[in-house]
Amino acid sequence: MGIMENNISLGKILSDLRANMGLTQKDIAAKIYIKTEIISEIENNQLVQAPFVLVKGYIQTYAEIVGLPNEEYQPYLDALAKQYLTKQSVKLKSIDNKKYHNKKIFFIVLFILICLLGIGLYYATGQTKNNYVEVSHYISPGPSDHVNS
Repeated sequence: MGIMENNISLGKILSDLRANMGLTQKDIAAKIYIKTEIISEIENNQLVQAPFVLVKGYIQTYAEIVGLPNEEYQPYLDALAKQYLTKQSVKLKSIDNKKYHNKKIFFIVLFILICLLGIGLYYATGQTKNNYVEVSHYISPGPSDHVNS
């Protein structure tokens, strides 16, 4: 009968084995080259804020240090992988929503700028048309109007 069937958490198992060896969280963290806070999070069964592949490596190395066999902690890693996948899919949905929202804002701002540009061009061309002199009524002088021909 495995330890997971006894409803004992992996963090508690690792913590007890570490204490039985006379090691502190700081000792384990130093051996794995990680922060003590990560060891604390693992022992308290919290989701470590790191990619799952790293957390898996931390747990495997920790278990190896305290002598916990792979078959004893593997079911916990499988369950943990599912938690990370769920967390990651929620995060990805959030990122997709932000991207959609950002695109929406971009196109609204772009539309407003194009409208302002159009209005500006309309008034600019309207002002220059008023400065033109209409020459359709201009009568050119005839040949008799020449001076000293």
